Amino acid sequence: MVPVKPRLMKRKYNSHHLLQTLLFVFCLLGGMNTAFSQPGNSKVSRTITDKILRDLTLRIPDFKLITKYSAAVKPDGSWPDIDYSSKAFTVWPPEEHLIRLQTLIKAYVTKGSICYADEKVFKDISNALQYWYSSNPKSDNWWFNQISTPQSIGESLIMMRYGDKKIDKELQGKLIERMKQGDPEKWTGANKTDISQHFFYRALLTEDDALLSYSLKEFFSPVNLVYKKEGLQYDNSYMQHGLQLYVGGYGTVFINGVFKVASYLSGTPYALGADKVALLSKFLKDTYLKTLRGQYADFNVMGRGISRPNVLDMTSVKSQLLVVKVVDPNNSTEWDNAIARINGLEAPSYKVTKTHNQYFSSDYTLHTRPPYSFNVRMASKRTIRCETGNNENLLGRYLSNGATNIQLSGGEYYNIMPIWEWDKIPGITSRDYVTDKIETLSWGEPGTNEFAGGVSDGIYGASGYMLNFDNLRAKKAWFFFDTEIVCLGTDIKSDEPEHVTTTINQCWLKGDTESSLDNNQIAKDKTITHSEKSNVWFLHDNVGYYFPKGGDIKLSTDVQKGEWYRINNSYSKKEITGNVFKLWLDHGSKPQNAEYAYIVLPGVKSAKEMKKFKANELEIIANNPTMQAVYHKPLDMLQVVFYEAGSITVASTAIKVDKPCILMIKNFNGKRVISIADPLYKEKTATLTLTNTNKEITELKVDFPQNEYAGSSVDVK
Repeated sequence: MVPVKPRLMKRKYNSHHLLQTLLFVFCLLGGMNTAFSQPGNSKVSRTITDKILRDLTLRIPDFKLITKYSAAVKPDGSWPDIDYSSKAFTVWPPEEHLIRLQTLIKAYVTKGSICYADEKVFKDISNALQYWYSSNPKSDNWWFNQISTPQSIGESLIMMRYGDKKIDKELQGKLIERMKQGDPEKWTGANKTDISQHFFYRALLTEDDALLSYSLKEFFSPVNLVYKKEGLQYDNSYMQHGLQLYVGGYGTVFINGVFKVASYLSGTPYALGADKVALLSKFLKDTYLKTLRGQYADFNVMGRGISRPNVLDMTSVKSQLLVVKVVDPNNSTEWDNAIARINGLEAPSYKVTKTHNQYFSSDYTLHTRPPYSFNVRMASKRTIRCETGNNENLLGRYLSNGATNIQLSGGEYYNIMPIWEWDKIPGITSRDYVTDKIETLSWGEPGTNEFAGGVSDGIYGASGYMLNFDNLRAKKAWFFFDTEIVCLGTDIKSDEPEHVTTTINQCWLKGDTESSLDNNQIAKDKTITHSEKSNVWFLHDNVGYYFPKGGDIKLSTDVQKGEWYRINNSYSKKEITGNVFKLWLDHGSKPQNAEYAYIVLPGVKSAKEMKKFKANELEIIANNPTMQAVYHKPLDMLQVVFYEAGSITVASTAIKVDKPCILMIKNFNGKRVISIADPLYKEKTATLTLTNTNKEITELKVDFPQNEYAGSSVDVK
């Protein structure tokens, strides 16, 4: 298996940088003549490298940093504080040499820099390039050797083509030859584009038209929909490392890399075709950006990157979207709206529309409303569970067990992962261990259940999941409406000694928690256990949690402790502490047929508003091993998860299905619109029979989608 980029150097953006980005975009559109001397003889090559230079030199490096690097570099071109012998897998020390080298180069070639054309800086650059070639550092991680290093060398050499003095031709030739690493034809998705990118740089440096054509053919070949392969899926999600959800992480690398190179090629014979631009934009607009709430990402889509500091902060996307506007100006309004949300210039709800997406290829549900996002990650035998690898995401073994991401402001989970109790990830049902259990199997494993999926009409939907993991079984379902998400569990079984719990949420504590329990206002540093057979509710940070039948409920607002090292061995052992809102249900030890029911109400602003919640408008019709069903009276909408063939009666109408399925019927008492999906991905047809009060029978035969669209929803009017 192949690791995700282990280290992404984030640029820090400010208003000056944003202005430079705008100038870069203006240049790409042809609004500014180049101020740099031209390398080589190829007009196309010059056009492309001009754009690359502008992109790489958007921000003039800090003078103090340049001075520091230049003063510390030794006569042989090395820095004394870098361990060049290290072969580390993740944070690889020799990479710092290339970062410092690029900093010096940007200062040297950028007009306006105090070190522009500086003789001492040029000598430092030449020596540093020579030292890198002579010492030839290697990591035990293929990614540094075949992607990061040749990309960095290629960018450095392209920038130096614009310098007042040029790098020695012999040294440049040897470095270009050293760039010949990896074979893009052997890889897929983001790995293919990453390797193809330094082939692209090498083609520009050598003005080799054949190599340029080859590199771009390989680079853009992943911009296609694939079936049972890594890359862009037919459900508009993205998967890598096998069939593993990676909309963030690898998906970020893929979308950023492709749009960046496409922007370099705009206005040239190599410009990306309109069909591929449309495909990329659809993924970016309808999936990727929907996983963001303000500037923060859904933790479900980040893969093992969830164990890295600041990984949920997607502030850098705003500058990338300015480049996207060059490639796809037709969707500029969408890109501008997203930039405004990410920048914080507008609220996270700004221009967000009501959508519900069931990603049938990747076992992921994305439910968005202007006030909130509520997303679910599942797994099945058709997909790969969230991975551990390179000593990253060491405790993430339960992330694919129905984890729910509930975001209003966006930062509810930002950097909370070091202090999470990892068998109480939001939404999951799990054994409650004394200490968090480390995952020992690297690079992910297939799910162990067949039943996972959902029905969707694009606005509403329901998802169902038969959990079978860690000697624990359960049937879990989510029913998505406008202001409510109904969460049901049943048939919960375990023969192991640990108590089994279902976690409702575990996020940063923000203010007091209010509850219907004796009208209590629960402050921080509290732990409460309450067994209740009637309804009870809690309110925290504008999210209400309603338990229609009570339960053995536990709440903690106490301080939790941890460190990044315990989830990712590449990071610090420094202790981190913070107060956490953690709400869960305890099903006891060795449960044999336990169940739960709770309703999440995002956007509730006060206890007064919470008290007005009309629970009787939501009818939980069934929550048993054969089916789970909810009827929403004001919407006149029924949603049912059938785990086997069966029937149910609602509003005097009997509904019968002959196959396991997930069903949604809207406008139930009027004109019916039925949506249905096969969560087992194996049925070809199903028969749906409706019988009304007059004993009139309507029989509908449904043809389920097959192959690349298996598991997707069918609408029957």
